[in-house]
This record gives sequence, C-alpha cells and structure tokens, in this order.
Amino acid sequence: MHNKLLRQVRDVAEQKKIPVQLSASSRSTGTDTDAFAYTGGGIPSVLISLPLRYMHTTVEMAHKDDITHVIKLIYETLLSIKAGQSFKYFDKI
Repeated sequence: MHNKLLRQVRDVAEQKKIPVQLSASSRSTGTDTDAFAYTGGGIPSVLISLPLRYMHTTVEMAHKDDITHVIKLIYETLLSIKAGQSFKYFDKI
C-alpha cells in the first residue's frame, strides 16, 4: 500500500482516537485495492477493512462498533486530504 497515504490514515486514527488494528500483508491483499495500487503508474491506495466473520455467507456478521469505526476512519481521512495535496514520494527538484 502507499506509505504516505497509510501514514495519513494512521495519524487521523490517532488524532481522532479511532481504534485500529494493523495487519501486515504481502504485496497482494486479495482485494480490488491491488488493481488500483499496481496498475500502470499506480494510484495511491490504502486498504481499510472491516473485521467480520463468515464472509460471503448468509450469516456474515460484524460488530456494530467496528462498522462505526471504519466509517468514521474513512470519513475523517477524506476530510484530512487537502486540495492539491501530493502523494508523490519525490517532488520535482
């Protein structure tokens, strides 16, 4: 995932006291995020997942607080992105 964007998400979680649990993964997450992150020149991407049980079944379930925290984290992160903000690792010299 994109390190600058990941740092921003983690900073927002810390500032807004939104609980998160980090999970290391290989270069492939098995989600659609991979297509964005690695296609062509790549698009700055970070994966925010909802912890749940029994994915893709009729009894799939998630904790209500986790759902609320994921929504708040995405919302607050979007608010933290400023117009014209660059996610480039290296700016032109």
